[in-house]
Amino acid sequence: MPHILIVEDEPSTSWALAEGLSDDGFAIDTFASAEEAWRWLRRNRSDLVISDLRLPGMSGLDLARKLARGRRALPMIVVTAYGSPETLRELEAAGVFECFPKPFPMDQLRRAVRCALDGAERGGLASAAGAFRARTRVPRARARRKAA
Repeated sequence: MPHILIVEDEPSTSWALAEGLSDDGFAIDTFASAEEAWRWLRRNRSDLVISDLRLPGMSGLDLARKLARGRRALPMIVVTAYGSPETLRELEAAGVFECFPKPFPMDQLRRAVRCALDGAERGGLASAAGAFRARTRVPRARARRKAA
């Protein structure tokens, strides 16, 4: 049975992720901080990490970087309400498999989890960049033309 580690400081989000994925037969452990998760991972084995980006102390990005440098790199999915194209580039450089802007449909996360566990190629960061741009787009003032 594949093991998933969830790192989320918001209890209701952590619970929702665990509940939504436990129905698919995964073993799941949850942590409220990246430091706790990192300590656990140093002694235990997991198949996938799902983490919030903004966490107290070590961020999800910092955790992704540590995982990438580890003896056995793990696939990682990041979920965040705070993202930008720049952040997505950093996540991609750190080896993050996919990133979802909150809120997101659970069925999309389930598909990404299956792909990550099956070793499929990364594909969501480009689409996530579009979603973040759409959410953070600032309307441009349109130049008014004077009637001639």
